[in-house]
Amino acid sequence: MSQQAMLLEKEWALEEWLSLPEGPPYYELEVGKLVPMPPPRREHQQITGLLFARLHDYCRQSGAGTVVMEVDVALPNGRGYIPDIAFIAREREEQLLAADGKVHGAPDLVVEVLSPSTRLRDLFTKLEGYQQAGVRFYWVIDPESLLIAEYELTEEGYVLRSHVQGDASFRPKLFPEWEIRLSELVPV
Repeated sequence: MSQQAMLLEKEWALEEWLSLPEGPPYYELEVGKLVPMPPPRREHQQITGLLFARLHDYCRQSGAGTVVMEVDVALPNGRGYIPDIAFIAREREEQLLAADGKVHGAPDLVVEVLSPSTRLRDLFTKLEGYQQAGVRFYWVIDPESLLIAEYELTEEGYVLRSHVQGDASFRPKLFPEWEIRLSELVPV
């Protein structure tokens, strides 16, 4: 049996996942099992990088908090994800941003850019995982349909708060004074 096959068969605790050596390969943790992460495509990385830069600039200027890109997030429900982008509000930074460079707890926002190989997992499995962990806002960016959607956690679960398609301005509830157009992110 190969080493990767043995890794995938084993039951993993969150602490063990956190101690994995830096990839590649990269893995997320889903209900005690490692999930191999395929390398992202160029378009995916471009969208993620541009959005990260815009959010980072906004958060630095406003003092809203810290934005991280592709960092291990150890959720309180025992799942370990590597979201494309995560945001931690200033008042929660000390609690969630650990010395190991990882996020320990539920960020205030996670963003996933959909890719063909991870699309269904991001839309269903990870949405459910983030919801159960108490992540306040979840943004999904779909480059294929030129869509940005913002979900907010309520007592009933995630509720779609805003969504835009095409070249409309996206003004998220989380950052009402900030806006972006999808055309600024999606390569033409």
